[in-house]
Amino acid sequence: MNRTAIITRGATVTGIAIAESLLHDGWSVAILDTDEDALRMTEEALSGEDVLILPADMSDEDEADRVFDTVVDTLGLCSALINCIASRHEAPFEETSPEMLRELLELNLVGPFVAIQAACSRMADQLSIVNIMSASALRIREGNAGLAASQKGLQALSEIFALENTDRPVRINSIATAGSGGRRTIWTGKPVRIPTPEDVASLVRYLLSDDARLVNGETIRLGDDDSG
Repeated sequence: MNRTAIITRGATVTGIAIAESLLHDGWSVAILDTDEDALRMTEEALSGEDVLILPADMSDEDEADRVFDTVVDTLGLCSALINCIASRHEAPFEETSPEMLRELLELNLVGPFVAIQAACSRMADQLSIVNIMSASALRIREGNAGLAASQKGLQALSEIFALENTDRPVRINSIATAGSGGRRTIWTGKPVRIPTPEDVASLVRYLLSDDARLVNGETIRLGDDDSG
């Protein structure tokens, strides 16, 4: 049976690793991103693979609808959505402008929200959603107001979505990856475990599988470091 996975903001090293893992398992894959230069590099990295690569701004509902329709018409109904959440603009609270906060909310909360709605209205017989975010951004610490507001908002949205859809064949989970907080790692004598893109891809692969059918509404921390 054909299975289609859509990866938003997927023109990254992690997005490519996830795509390669799913393609190996026989999935049809679409990668969406706003960065056209990164999309070109992704296309080169996945040269020869049967993958659909499209520019798309997920915070624009009309554009998201058009792009999701293109993916479904080309590859089939959506069985998996992977939202790769960006982390930008760490700044102290009083240096965080309203424009900066709006941009973070659009990028890290509104975009994934729009993508989830688009996937649900075009889902196959079942749908698994995975949000990939920064473990550092989920911590309450100085200089983290905008990032924490946007990514904790997505975490809460995901948990509520899971509660509201217990009677449907839909699951949603989040992966909080260590090592992306933007701080210098200082040796403290504690081991530091930073996940590789392949580690993230492996966990995504598990969460999309039938083995994870009872896992829903969870945030799984992957790796650890000293940030925060």
